[in-house]
Amino acid sequence: MTVGDLVQLSAVKAWCGVTTTNDDALLTALITQISRGVYNYINRSFVLPANVVENYDGNGQQHLLLRNWPVGAISSLTIDGEPIPAAPPLVASAPPQAGYVLESADDQPPGAMQQLFLRGYHFRRGRQNVTVAYRAGYEIVGEAQIIPASAPYQLTAFAPFGQWATDTGAAYANGAALTPAASPSAAGQYAVNAATGGYSFSAADAGQAVMLSYGYIPADLEQCALEWVADRYRYKDRIGLAAKSLGGQETTSYRNRSVPDFVALALTSFRRIIAN
Repeated sequence: MTVGDLVQLSAVKAWCGVTTTNDDALLTALITQISRGVYNYINRSFVLPANVVENYDGNGQQHLLLRNWPVGAISSLTIDGEPIPAAPPLVASAPPQAGYVLESADDQPPGAMQQLFLRGYHFRRGRQNVTVAYRAGYEIVGEAQIIPASAPYQLTAFAPFGQWATDTGAAYANGAALTPAASPSAAGQYAVNAATGGYSFSAADAGQAVMLSYGYIPADLEQCALEWVADRYRYKDRIGLAAKSLGGQETTSYRNRSVPDFVALALTSFRRIIAN
């Protein structure tokens, strides 16, 4: 898959009933084109986990809508160059302490845009005077699994919300990080099959409890890309046709829309509201 593609070639071929490789190049190009169309439609440049640094105009208030979501963690916040700390957790019968607080993310996609709140501070008015560094994107963090006690020492990501897309790390249950390797041969090493989301480990780690972290493509986004690709693929056989008469007895009508109705409806909840 090309970076940014939202659906795999095998899934599109299965959906369209294509059993040969004759149109693989065409379908691959359509997947990339339509994936970009989806990103444009939802007004987002990425959905897989990424670290971003963004500048905003200070609004004089105590809340700010972040551009990307779901947000995994805030790395830093500065206002007019002044570092703002994270606010400590609230304690009963004690006054709240100053700092920033991230609005909680929804439990599962598509989720909603998240706000950054301030206690004891304001996003002082200004042009591009607020800088936020944070991690955003659809990501499973610390999925608990156990390496098989006997060969093959392999695991497959559960991917409960959509297609596995990229590895973002593996660790033992105690938090000690494992090291990626082309062919794991020692304790603490692992390899990933980028096509299947399968993880391989060395015999030295047999039976060990591990935590997997990875980015995924939400199932709804994948389905939207799949159906849009299929629609454009079939359109090549009826370019410019609005209707077709068969022997004067039956007329077939075609709906030629830039975005299929189902796709447009399903993508609504993923669309980004313009933030400054």
